[in-house]
Amino acid sequence: MADGELRDGVDRVWDAFWSAGISNPLEVIEQITYLMFIRRLDDLQTLKERKATRTGKPIESPIYTDETAPLRWSRFTNESPDNMLMRVRDGVFPWLRNLGGEDSTYSQHMKDARFTITTANLLAKVVDMLNEMPLGERDTKGDLYEYMLSKVARAGRNGQFQTPRHIVQLMVEMTAPGLKDEICDPACGTAGFLVASAEYVEDRHQEALLEPVQRKHFESMFHGFDFDSTMLRIGSMNMLLHHVDNPDIRHRDSLAEGAADDVERYSLILANPPFAGSLDYEATAKDLQQVIKTKKTELLFLALSLRLLKPGGRAAVIVPDGVLFGSTKAHKELRKILVEDQKLDAVVKLPSGVFKPYAGVSTAILFFTKTNSGGTDNVWFYEVMADGWSLDDKRQPLLDAGKLGPVSPEGGALSPSDHVKNNLPDVLARWQRRNGAELERNRTEQSFCIPKADIAAQGYDLSPNRYKQVDRQKTTVARRQPANGAAGREASRGNPQDRRIDDVALIFSGQADSVDAPKGQPSEDLQRVIPLSALESPLPELTSLPITISAASDENRILGGDVLGSLATGRWLVAPEHYDGVQAGMGITVVRLNHGVISPDYMAAFLTHCCVTNMLRESDDHDGEDRGIGDLRIPIPAGDFAVVAGHVVDLDLGLTRLERNLKELLDERASMFNAQSPKERSAILQNAARRSSILIRAIEKIEQPYQVIQDTYPYGIARAVRRFKNSATLVERHEAALQCSESLIVSLGIFSLALAKRKVWHDLRAIREWIDSVDRGGVAIGHWVGVTREVGEKAQQLGDPASGLANAVARKKRGEGLIADLDKIVEMRNSIRHGAGPRTRAEFERSLEVIEPIMRRSLEASEFLTGAQWVHTERLRWRARERLFDVSALSLMGDHPDFANVSFSSNQPMADGQLHARTDQSRMIELSPFCILQDCPSCLSPEIFYPDRLKNSTAVMKSLDRGHPLESDEIAEDMRAWISTVRNG
Repeated sequence: MADGELRDGVDRVWDAFWSAGISNPLEVIEQITYLMFIRRLDDLQTLKERKATRTGKPIESPIYTDETAPLRWSRFTNESPDNMLMRVRDGVFPWLRNLGGEDSTYSQHMKDARFTITTANLLAKVVDMLNEMPLGERDTKGDLYEYMLSKVARAGRNGQFQTPRHIVQLMVEMTAPGLKDEICDPACGTAGFLVASAEYVEDRHQEALLEPVQRKHFESMFHGFDFDSTMLRIGSMNMLLHHVDNPDIRHRDSLAEGAADDVERYSLILANPPFAGSLDYEATAKDLQQVIKTKKTELLFLALSLRLLKPGGRAAVIVPDGVLFGSTKAHKELRKILVEDQKLDAVVKLPSGVFKPYAGVSTAILFFTKTNSGGTDNVWFYEVMADGWSLDDKRQPLLDAGKLGPVSPEGGALSPSDHVKNNLPDVLARWQRRNGAELERNRTEQSFCIPKADIAAQGYDLSPNRYKQVDRQKTTVARRQPANGAAGREASRGNPQDRRIDDVALIFSGQADSVDAPKGQPSEDLQRVIPLSALESPLPELTSLPITISAASDENRILGGDVLGSLATGRWLVAPEHYDGVQAGMGITVVRLNHGVISPDYMAAFLTHCCVTNMLRESDDHDGEDRGIGDLRIPIPAGDFAVVAGHVVDLDLGLTRLERNLKELLDERASMFNAQSPKERSAILQNAARRSSILIRAIEKIEQPYQVIQDTYPYGIARAVRRFKNSATLVERHEAALQCSESLIVSLGIFSLALAKRKVWHDLRAIREWIDSVDRGGVAIGHWVGVTREVGEKAQQLGDPASGLANAVARKKRGEGLIADLDKIVEMRNSIRHGAGPRTRAEFERSLEVIEPIMRRSLEASEFLTGAQWVHTERLRWRARERLFDVSALSLMGDHPDFANVSFSSNQPMADGQLHARTDQSRMIELSPFCILQDCPSCLSPEIFYPDRLKNSTAVMKSLDRGHPLESDEIAEDMRAWISTVRNG
């Protein structure tokens, strides 16, 4: 199955889970994994049956008996969806919990497992997806699991994030696990390192693993620790799906519990431990404190690795950049231990985008061997510049699948052009030569070795930049030589569709001298010349050019469309049509292209490329710059000449406009330091930041409609927008548009009520009507709009911006604006909800054509909500000297339920476990009792709930994006206290 098809299938099922109310990505992958495992059990039983048929012997260790045969995948997946759901829920899953015996690792992790798929339609979608996939193929199964794990990978509360598969593979290939190893990951998560190690051992030692003794050791050589029960289950299932039936995966907080039972037990450690966090020093295991005294998790995990390794054991551990050069006593002490007391083998610096979009942290891999007696002679450094994938949030592959990862399927090295996009095969190849040829490499290269004495002299700094030297004469493209020389022969081995510039263009050098034009002489009678100094964009007007007294033949005059440039400046541009007849000055090279082969703008872009410029400048023994340019081979784009030319022009225009905006923003950033007062500086900065945000959002809106809203609006709105974007059918999209509009209206109302409470605006009629509706049995959607309207108008009257609400509700021309659109939505929504909704496909299409533009305008008009960050406070610490609170909270912005941690200071007290809106001015607006964050009793996921009505001593609440019910006595008490305040004036 193609990679794109596999991802599309997973995406469809993932969206089905979200639509069905299962939004926790760990829960989603857990449920899919259970079903993958059930299918694999059926496949294994089939293999056992075939073997028994061939040999005529009874089935060995059957998985299913006659009694449990209806629980097989091949049986229940042929039933109707309703019967299938009942069979899995009531039969398969209880049987699955007890599979493997009471003492197995698997059964220990499965005892608390829950089957949470509650709808037959969802189960049928997942089953259909898995039936379409050849899960018997390890690569397909690995790709499927890896893609699902990538959806789980979000920077977590302890700094955890998923390690990309190709980085895991690189570390495994470099450490080369063997049959005698005991392999451990002390922060195993989903067991990615253990799975990759198992695959490596199976691939390299297939025959040896046929021996019973070796196979038995293989089943017990993988060990992993984690303190998250869900991750343990997923990790255990991952290992089972990769043919390790009884892995040693245990529940353990590796840093808080002593490792006495495992000291010096393992011969190989592979880990990407959580970092960017700190632990309570008192909670840290005492045996780790004996190695190093620190609260930093990244340092503690390195210390733990040293404790767990047996002498002679080796480790590959991913660390943040700060470990390499941190200046604290603990940082320096640990680096010294690795260099002086143990054997530090290598430092592999990774690009900062490797873990995007989940984290932008810069990292490196430390390779070391535990000796307890030193042994570091030289440390091998490699700075990875590219890992085969784009280093932005999209992380798109830059090469064909066969050229990605550290090992090429063909077994050979990548070409120089491919190496620029993927350094990993080169890392592996040079690692294997680290004790040989690599010792002779210059420090100007991408990899080099540094003696221990030099590292000690630098205070044990392990940053590659500390030792790297810059080679200013380094050549990035083949050296220039005549076409019949070595360079020409080398170039001929390139892409056969590439063309030598000599073959597609005439090249000549400018020879004209320039003098100032005499005054009073008609410009048309002057021989104009473009000097080297005029090669700027845009080119100067003809009348401003100097004149020349040099004679020039007609063929050496510039024509419109010629490419003009200079090796000295590296600038190349296209001469406009009105430059016909102008002569080229000294130092300018002219490239005149044959018609219809390559566009001038494309040629200018190629010659401006830094690799070409560096190559042309590098050679001191060339026989003339024109000759060198002619020898270059230019890649020819596919497609119609005119279309390609148009694309290049559009690209240049976009770059010009972006550069202009960038320059203006940089000028504004600099100008704030020239301001006379702090207030002026703040205004300049605020305006520049606002303009920058507008540009960013404008670009993102072009690329992906609704993406800005999905990423930056409060959680309830963002979730509703996500559901709208991913609706599979017209009916679902229509309903999602209504739900999205409702979420927006309620979110605006919550924010407006919280503002009114803070500012004591209790005299508003809409607020009293809202209170009456809560008491009478339920808040109508129109009451939320009424509150938003009147709170915004009150703010306008008082000249209070109200965090942007006042401007948002302002009426536009002809009475248009946010409130007018919300009123339209309420009218349409009430009509539809009360039975007048569409019934046929045509009616749904017409209704959606009306609703969606109004919803979109309303969402965009509510952009001020992005300036008030919704946060859920978790912990406050008072700093008496500064009279400030240090606040740790969860940010409820964007559509992902794995809320990010945020820390900030506040001068006002806040209760733990409450929702607040944090404005641009760092003011905190308490959103309670108008909404709370709570685990939903229906879907077991965190949801934002708002009060709908009061019933006796309980507040009946609804979740913002699904309408799930929740009752809260505490909110009822707070609501009644606030209502009493309002009614009593």
